[in-house]
Amino acid sequence: MLTDKSYTKIVIFLILIVSPFFIASQSFCDDTNSVAMKLKLDEINREYSRYLIPLQKGIAIPINKNQALVPASAIEDNKNIILALDSKLNLSIVKLNNELPDLNFYLPSKEEEVFFLLTIFDQPVVMLVKGVQQINKININGKFPLGSLLLSFDLKPLGIVTKSDTLSEVLLISQVYPEIKKMLNKKPGWLGIQAQTVSKELSKILNVSEGVVITNIYEGGPADKVGIRRGDVITEADGIIIRELKDLQSIISTKFSGEKIDLKINQDGRQKIITVVLEEPSEKTSNIISSQKEIIRGLTVSEIPESLKKNLPKSVTGIFVKKIEEDSPALGILKDGDIIMEINKKVVTNVKAFEDIIASFVGKDLLILVYRQDNFQYVIVPQQRAR
Repeated sequence: MLTDKSYTKIVIFLILIVSPFFIASQSFCDDTNSVAMKLKLDEINREYSRYLIPLQKGIAIPINKNQALVPASAIEDNKNIILALDSKLNLSIVKLNNELPDLNFYLPSKEEEVFFLLTIFDQPVVMLVKGVQQINKININGKFPLGSLLLSFDLKPLGIVTKSDTLSEVLLISQVYPEIKKMLNKKPGWLGIQAQTVSKELSKILNVSEGVVITNIYEGGPADKVGIRRGDVITEADGIIIRELKDLQSIISTKFSGEKIDLKINQDGRQKIITVVLEEPSEKTSNIISSQKEIIRGLTVSEIPESLKKNLPKSVTGIFVKKIEEDSPALGILKDGDIIMEINKKVVTNVKAFEDIIASFVGKDLLILVYRQDNFQYVIVPQQRAR
């Protein structure tokens, strides 16, 4: 029978001569009559295979009941689940609810060269690999799935594969735990806006083909401080094209308070690059808020009732939509209870202003900003329906 020590020497020889890596299969254990190795494989399968959560581009490794480690490059399509990300480590922490015990990581002994790698190729597979240790990582020969779990020969978790090519790089989690702890303590970044995707109808009025139009700016927030305004259209963020709201949300979700984001903005027909320093989310709801002479048929409006006004953010001004008749061209676009704040980017302060603004846009589409159920939204009443 082979001892662990003698078996290790043989495995190293096989790895060097036969292959960059060696699959430790059941048949191999039987052929060599290595009871010790079989016990190790059984324990790996029993204790650690349950920690491998397959993703579309890699593997997530839960570290506690609410969080998992995933290489950053393995979650490009799932950025909405990111809690923290460190691009230098190429490591992210994601939301993941599970009932597994916390997973602790250890440092390998300095002389250690042979390791177990637990990964997924259609199903969990245990492999023996030879590795070269560096400061906070181990390089192993071969291309392995991102997130694969590396174990010491005495079955202690060491790290996960964060880079994979002809040489795979395993990040030693215990070695970089201080950085991971900082990631968990960071506050998420907040841009200080509300926005919506530019629809086909909006694109004609805003003169942009795609992007995200800002419907509200929080007073004193990050966007407000750098001169971003309601009605501006964000077309890029950090050089990435923004086609819809979720694109912007995905990018912001990977950033933290104090980090910068570069926004390409269409403001009054001009392209600008504006750098915003993100802040912690604010509990403030105060905003910077910056209706042809014919009233829209079937639309009854009034000043905002005092009983409602006292419950609104101070900066929400405009007129109140009391009723929309079934024959109104605004039916299905405006809703009872809406507060009309702007028309074609002109501020509506009262009913008289509403009538005057509409009179100045006879024959044109109406881009109307409404405050509705604690949200700001642009709607369009096309010109042919405005009478």
